[in-house]
Amino acid sequence: MLPTLVVALLPALAVVLYQPTATKSPLNNELTARDIVLFVTAHPDDECMFFAPTILGLQSIAQPPDIHGLSLSFGNADGLGETRHKEFQSSLDVLGIPEGHKHILDHPELQDNMTAKWNPEIISNLVSFYVNQHNITTILTFDRKGVSGHANHKSIFHGVRRYAQSRTVPPKLYALISVPTLTKYTSILAPVQAKFDLYGIRLWRTVDTTALRLLRFIGLAEEGKKIPLSNSMPVFVSGVNEFVAAHKAMRAHWSQLVWFRWLYVVLFSRYMWVNEWQEIVT
Repeated sequence: MLPTLVVALLPALAVVLYQPTATKSPLNNELTARDIVLFVTAHPDDECMFFAPTILGLQSIAQPPDIHGLSLSFGNADGLGETRHKEFQSSLDVLGIPEGHKHILDHPELQDNMTAKWNPEIISNLVSFYVNQHNITTILTFDRKGVSGHANHKSIFHGVRRYAQSRTVPPKLYALISVPTLTKYTSILAPVQAKFDLYGIRLWRTVDTTALRLLRFIGLAEEGKKIPLSNSMPVFVSGVNEFVAAHKAMRAHWSQLVWFRWLYVVLFSRYMWVNEWQEIVT
């Protein structure tokens, strides 16, 4: 009985997983081809281990923005900095980031170290340089918990926020939400749950809109009244093709593919499928 049920559910699961989806939010609904987005990461491989659903999702909107990737270090903790530099370039190729939009730094005060807190003033100054050079309108980076808890990840949040606070009109700033540890490893369950949540919100909004139109028709609602967006938190959920692309980008980082990272990217990682964002208002 159970094997039969599993086989019967597989096609439905495949349908749910196949297509990417996203919320209707300022991050994907209001960006246009005139916007320029900068992803700020700590090390080569962060871009595909954590940010791939958003990088790929932004490229699929009607008027996709220009996207730049900035890694603040070569990831030289094991003496593989030059190798990881090349891997970063290859990974961004897979993720669709063109030449001239790939930036990686080897600053003496921003070296890859699990326990080192990077100087926020240095980060702020470096981000300022790239924002000014490329006319960046939106910055996306880690939140204060750094997703994995890595000290370098957490430092970036504080540095980028310091930069934004120093400007009268800064670019929009979004932080990737760190989920609890168990949630982080829900793998294929994550996109299924996220998509059902988003579809449920859309269905409820459709019901609300229909009810409002009916109330207007019978004169019980004002004509100008609108239903606010209830799902304005930016969420990007990859489909199968996007997951495969993220996996391919991760394979470009061959020097990092030790056994536990294979388990992370193939079996357990939520961030290979789902990104949720919080706008940071400074």
